[in-house]
Amino acid sequence: MEFAAKIMYNGCYSCLSKTLNWGRDILDEVLDLLDKTAKRIQKAAEETKDATVKQSAAYDQIMQSPEASQEQKIKAFIRKTRHLDRLESLNSQLSLLYTLQIFAFKVKVLEVNVGNINTQLIKSGVLLKNAELEDIKKNIDALKILIEAQYESMKEIRETENKTLDYIH
Repeated sequence: MEFAAKIMYNGCYSCLSKTLNWGRDILDEVLDLLDKTAKRIQKAAEETKDATVKQSAAYDQIMQSPEASQEQKIKAFIRKTRHLDRLESLNSQLSLLYTLQIFAFKVKVLEVNVGNINTQLIKSGVLLKNAELEDIKKNIDALKILIEAQYESMKEIRETENKTLDYIH
């Protein structure tokens, strides 16, 4: 809001709307990217899950088979663990993406709300009046400086006149 107020103060309403539209475009792109990525990872997780279920059954058979060597049982255990780790990793990524999507959506809602509030303030003239008040304050400050300078000049003129009058007497 402070950023918007600075833009309003400078009287650049179009800059604000361009900035808000730019932000919305970027946020929409982020939401689309998150959605596409989540769908891709969800598909990969489902495929990995199906493959892991099939492979896990085969690895379990090898690990429980009395005919399998110790080396084969260890390899089956390691492969099963790798498949399960991959599935867990994909599910963790998917969970994180869903959380990011929720966060990005909340940011978008917040941004739209702030934009709506700003639009209403612009329509009501509050921001314009605020900018006018700031301009008036600046003008008053400038007038104070001028008055102080004038006072100092008058003091110098009096002092100079007094010195000049001393020479005359």
